[in-house]
Amino acid sequence: MRKIGEPAPPPPSILVVDDDRRVRELLEVALTAHGFGVVTAVDGEEAIKRALGQRPDLIVLDVRLPKKSGLEVCEVLRGDPEDPSVPIILVSAAAETDARLQAFSRGADDYLAKPFSPKELIARIKRLLSRHAEARTAQRRARDLERELARAQEEARRAHLESRREQRLHELAIGLGRELLKTLDCDALAQRFLLALRGRLGVGAVSLLIREREGGALIPRAICGDDFERVSGLEVRGDGELARMLAGLGRPVLHRELERISELADELPPLVARGFALLAPIRGIDGLDALLVIDERLDGLDPSREDLEALSSLCEIAGVAIQNALRFREQVDHSLQMLGRHPRSDAHAETLEAEAATLVMRAAATTLLPPRQRGLLPFGLRLGVWALSDEGRAQLSSIRLLDVTGRVEELMTMIDLALDPADLDNESAPERRRAAVFLGAGFFYLEARMSGAAIDDSLSLALERMGARLDRSSRQALEAAARETLMLQGDAA
Repeated sequence: MRKIGEPAPPPPSILVVDDDRRVRELLEVALTAHGFGVVTAVDGEEAIKRALGQRPDLIVLDVRLPKKSGLEVCEVLRGDPEDPSVPIILVSAAAETDARLQAFSRGADDYLAKPFSPKELIARIKRLLSRHAEARTAQRRARDLERELARAQEEARRAHLESRREQRLHELAIGLGRELLKTLDCDALAQRFLLALRGRLGVGAVSLLIREREGGALIPRAICGDDFERVSGLEVRGDGELARMLAGLGRPVLHRELERISELADELPPLVARGFALLAPIRGIDGLDALLVIDERLDGLDPSREDLEALSSLCEIAGVAIQNALRFREQVDHSLQMLGRHPRSDAHAETLEAEAATLVMRAAATTLLPPRQRGLLPFGLRLGVWALSDEGRAQLSSIRLLDVTGRVEELMTMIDLALDPADLDNESAPERRRAAVFLGAGFFYLEARMSGAAIDDSLSLALERMGARLDRSSRQALEAAARETLMLQGDAA
């Protein structure tokens, strides 16, 4: 039923095709009188052109036509992909059964033999239009049902995918999350986390930067899938715009999303230059505690929505785990610092100790000594020979019993190796040996400085006493660090 004010639909249009002008005019008058719109054509080719261009509601088509016969026209229109079911009434002077069969075999809906009554034609037109309208309504309903079914299937598919996604996220959180939360060793935590992420995201490498002290820069702690050299020297300022922005976003972000931000023009290039495409912040109570820097996927595609959601969830869990690990390490470090105050208490000695620590730390960083061993060097220098005494050994052992990370035990071993050349020569682990070599050089350097020797003389003495245990790269790194120390003291003076 038409609503009030709604415009009336246009009348059905009829295409009349006949090469006889009188027939066309007669049918045009009769059809117009019954409210139909009429379009005419005089040959088969014009009939096809008008049928495809104007899309009439029904076609009255003479069989005998110039250029193309009505049967050929009928066959062409039935092959039209847009509207192959337009009603067609074929009209012919031949009334034989064979002519009718041929008409219906070519796709005609009705057949009328000449001469015919216009009233009979109009009755047949109305019947065909009504039947065609019912068929179109049924087709429309079928299409609507198909669309509704497709929507229902799509919703069911989305619900299934969402259920699977939530299940996978739950399993990921329960599995890896539980493993991370029970780990208090920053290095072990980082390696497990990065290994799981690399496999989950399908990337070449992923690295973890951690803020080691409040307000400090985020520096590389571990990398999975590449050498540590790739991230050596990389840092993100803890008070910089990049850290603030990532902490504010609280979600993984592709570097190309940040390249348009002018405030990041100085901080972003070092990350991009190293080939990292995705940054994932790990937030703490006071801002950014850590940052994941991630390669592009190996297949060249962007991370999927599911991957990014999983990464966000894992970053939240990792944030809690990293906070716990950092707090535990701070407690152990504080205990070690309290021990370190015992052997030396005067300000001059502490200044020289800090100088020696800075020198060996710079050299260790240059040779890519891992952060774990590098971070133990200042404690080793502070404790020195006192760590081998009965008192020192007893106090270190008491802290070691509480240290689930193994750092205190590693520190004790490092001091033993540094002060005992025989054990150092027998040490096979390259990282432990290199750390002990730097620590030994630091001991000899500090000893010379405490006796009043200059920086360059102290280093020469330390290098001489370490002898062949110092490889060429470590020796060069210590010499470069000493030159930098002299330069900084000269600037200060």
